[in-house]
Amino acid sequence: MTKKLKKRIKRISIGMTMSLLGITTVVVVSTSFFGVEKENSYITETVAESYEEENIEIIKGTPSSEETKNLDGINVAEDGAIICDSLIQGAKENNLPDGNYTFRVVWEESGETKNKDYAVEIINFYEDVIYSLEEGQTAKTISLGDTTTEYKTLIAKYHKNLTIEKGVTVTASTNGVLTYKKGMHICVLGKLENNGTISMTARGTYNQAGEDVYLWKNLDNSYEYVPAVGGAGAVKHSYYSVNGTESRRHGGAGTNGINRQTGGGGEGAVNQGDTSSRFTTYSGAGSAGTSYSGGSGGGGFDLNYRSTTQYANDAQPNGGAGGAGKGSRSSSSWASRVRRWRSW
Repeated sequence: MTKKLKKRIKRISIGMTMSLLGITTVVVVSTSFFGVEKENSYITETVAESYEEENIEIIKGTPSSEETKNLDGINVAEDGAIICDSLIQGAKENNLPDGNYTFRVVWEESGETKNKDYAVEIINFYEDVIYSLEEGQTAKTISLGDTTTEYKTLIAKYHKNLTIEKGVTVTASTNGVLTYKKGMHICVLGKLENNGTISMTARGTYNQAGEDVYLWKNLDNSYEYVPAVGGAGAVKHSYYSVNGTESRRHGGAGTNGINRQTGGGGEGAVNQGDTSSRFTTYSGAGSAGTSYSGGSGGGGFDLNYRSTTQYANDAQPNGGAGGAGKGSRSSSSWASRVRRWRSW
């Protein structure tokens, strides 16, 4: 065995990035493993934005047909799933062409064989890749993966070196404003030089229940994983108005995640204006985080008159929409409402 092969694992780093819609796992692996060089098969699409400073380039794979896929030397189950120890091991050690696959993580627990399936999308880059700004650009976004509504984990595999220059952000593709990618895994088999940004901000997976995500298997057979359930969402509260007074409350925070958990969504705020009536208002509750998204926030309420109890909308679970805000007023102007909100 050569000295290079003995030292083929240079670095494994697992990062988590906060998202406006939640927290989504970003896994980056850099190794010095030398694979078989093939012709690069990815395509690019440039999307013009309504603002001048950002140019978005979408990079998609070109999946091979089932007839042309060569899976020799790969542990494949009878149903076609790729058997592996973990998502990282499956991506790094299997030379799979572009396409959609099922990764089946298999492990032993208390003498029993267990497994977990993950839908994945693989994009390969077989030459050195440099993401850089074009002349006149101040920012550029590289969006990896297809734009379908299929739920799957994105694996971008760079067989040589990857350089991300200043001003460039690498992220996962979306479908409109919604994210269907269940996390992004960047596997670099050569050298990774990152002077830009690798981000999953605003990439929490939409409307997807959580599941334990087995990233890496340790030597003692334990796992580094993202738990299916994240921190709890903030509960809703009731607020009772008193005649002739004005009250307001900031929304409470959701529970912070621990041990790779995502955080829970916050509670909505409530503003109650001066009124001659007594009434009760409920804030909107936040939702719990999942392995693929932080919790969504509850709706707020701005109210200065109502004779019945009022409720703001709760956040939807599993990375769904935040709770819609509500408002109700009597004859006073909206300007007074705006002034009160700005005074917070």
